[in-house]
Amino acid sequence: MRGHIRKRAKDSYTVVVYLGRDPETGKRRYLWRSVKGSKRDAEAMLTRLLAQVDTGTDLLPSKLTVEQFSHEWLKAIKSRVKSRTHHRYAELLRLHVLPYIGSLELKKLKPLHIERLLTKGREKGLSERTLLHVFRVLHTALGQGVKWQLVERNVAQAVQPPKPEKHEVNAVTPEEVDRILAAAKGIEIEVPITIALGTGMRLGEILGLRWSDIDFENESLRVRQTVQVDRTFGTPKSYRSRRMIPVPKFLLRTLKTHRARQSESRLVAETAWQDHDLVTTRADGSPMDPRRVSRLFTALAKKNGFDFTFHGLRHAYASLMLASGVDLKVTSDLLGHSTIGITADLYTHVAERLHKDAAHKLDALLRQR
Repeated sequence: MRGHIRKRAKDSYTVVVYLGRDPETGKRRYLWRSVKGSKRDAEAMLTRLLAQVDTGTDLLPSKLTVEQFSHEWLKAIKSRVKSRTHHRYAELLRLHVLPYIGSLELKKLKPLHIERLLTKGREKGLSERTLLHVFRVLHTALGQGVKWQLVERNVAQAVQPPKPEKHEVNAVTPEEVDRILAAAKGIEIEVPITIALGTGMRLGEILGLRWSDIDFENESLRVRQTVQVDRTFGTPKSYRSRRMIPVPKFLLRTLKTHRARQSESRLVAETAWQDHDLVTTRADGSPMDPRRVSRLFTALAKKNGFDFTFHGLRHAYASLMLASGVDLKVTSDLLGHSTIGITADLYTHVAERLHKDAAHKLDALLRQR
């Protein structure tokens, strides 16, 4: 029998699940859980525990380390999160969590262990923002541990989360944008760079952009899919990320020229061409690698004296839109931010300048009276 229920007293039951034989000793292993409630509650717990056994989860917390639990959690969420998110979670755990508390038994994990983990990170020179990401991943994973009934409580809840300072983006001038476009002329990532500066799209959105998503007649495009770090296709970051963006004329010219060049490449590739209808592709029509594009841009920026990553092009677009007098709400919509507050916090420097301009305009108006 894989599992059964024993009644202990009124509204009290014991759930017993057979976990197979210990691979080292050969002894039978059982998991015992107490349930206070109705028989239906006990049956529900038995069903959950049997389902976890079927997925290969080790339900004996006395032998489950933080590292073993982390691997189980990552496996469980792999189909529920984007590949880039999953990769980032695994990276944060591997670099900043497991080296310090990975060998600790999960049931022995205390808030002080997490506090010391954060202290170690600060000693290594990690930023408060990175430590906040580490804390959030650990907090989320331990929350799942509670749901799996591997631990009784989420000990991360007793720890004060790191508080990074609000991040403000440096403004980019039109002259700097011209320099970036000039530096990108004729190189492999010219088109992704131009699209970023002309639309403010995220890198994954740019690499997932299809010709069918572009309306040349109405000078607009729609964000419908992304390319992830493993070069597979995914959905935009959020509902608000699925958006329509007007396309400036300088970008339309670049896209038309690029489409003609891409048609020539298709003829050369013949049957080797992978037709995904993508605007930016590798030589065989397959999706470009986001990490490679990022590395190429970082090298280009460093060579030309720019101190920002590819994502900084998105910030450049937003700064110029706001500086041109475009409404904050409209800019937020074009960027696909989930709330206008994100836009306001990121571009405080531009907003302050706009507020001063508004005061000067009011002053000029009143002086005319």
